[in-house]
Amino acid sequence: MRVPPKKNLLKLNRTFNENLNRDEFLRLDKNENLKGFSKEVIEDILKMVTSDFLTAYPDASPLYKKLAQCLEISQEQIYLSAGSDAGIKAVFEVYVELEDEVVVIHPTYAMYYVYSKMFNARLIEVSFDKNLSLPVERITEKISSTTKLICIANPNSPTGTVFSVKDLEKIIEIASENGALVLVDEAYYQFWGSSAIDLVSDHDNLIVVRTFSKALGLASARLGYLVSTPETVSHLFRVRPMYEVNSFAISLGLYMLEHPDIAKEYVNKIEQSRKWLKEELSKGGIDIAPGFANFVLINVGDSKRASQITEILLNEKIVIKGGFRETCLKPYIRVGLGTLDQMRHFLKKFREALKEIA
Repeated sequence: MRVPPKKNLLKLNRTFNENLNRDEFLRLDKNENLKGFSKEVIEDILKMVTSDFLTAYPDASPLYKKLAQCLEISQEQIYLSAGSDAGIKAVFEVYVELEDEVVVIHPTYAMYYVYSKMFNARLIEVSFDKNLSLPVERITEKISSTTKLICIANPNSPTGTVFSVKDLEKIIEIASENGALVLVDEAYYQFWGSSAIDLVSDHDNLIVVRTFSKALGLASARLGYLVSTPETVSHLFRVRPMYEVNSFAISLGLYMLEHPDIAKEYVNKIEQSRKWLKEELSKGGIDIAPGFANFVLINVGDSKRASQITEILLNEKIVIKGGFRETCLKPYIRVGLGTLDQMRHFLKKFREALKEIA
């Protein structure tokens, strides 16, 4: 006898990752750190691996301690997770019940949609305008007594847009009046230069989520963390796995926190590449949307052209994102930022693609 899954999961369609050996491509599609690490850093990392390192269960306490020191908060305010997505899932597990409303900006990080369906929530989407603007009042007017959680990626992906800390505080305060939590996802905050994390001390309904995957370059390690009040974190610990992160993630995370100049240098390189690419594209009358992440949105006119360019570049072993369904993104391709040499290669092939579809 076949045993069916939960009925709500039958409505949740997930797909396997594309069958593509991305090692052979210039990977501009997932906003990874394309600069990479120096030979010296790799050598340091390899020295961490010993027999005991591999055979012993992980001990995350050094990373909790180091994060608390870096953030100048108590360890009781931190929840480590296997990537920020696992931390976000823990929030849904602990707080979101059947038919609770979850408010998200749209489009945004895909896992908010997945977890809303997974936990039987009512998803309320607040969409960006065609010009990628979204007044904060449009979000606050959706918050009510039936709202349980508001998810704000800031900076947001795939739009690259931000809400000011002042606007975030408006959302947090109105959410508090209605008994709702606000989750601010700061996966890209280093590229913006601002953060909502200081608001945690004044607002007990705020959770800030961060990752080591973007500016810190550890996408393969699957390491993230949440910051909130000790009480909220204590509730999240109720659904904590036996070992929340593995030894590789712990050691790599500690290394990056102990060597902050690695991430700072990467962020600086990304800003240089952004400025150069914007200037070069402007010479041909092509605009880049304002953004605060390690990717750019390039306006190529319409969805058809975006899809054509994406396909042509794929044949040239350059992977980008294009052909978006959302109205605000239809004219754009999304391109991850790499080194200047990588951007020069992209621009050469991009210009060739434009000529091909002219």
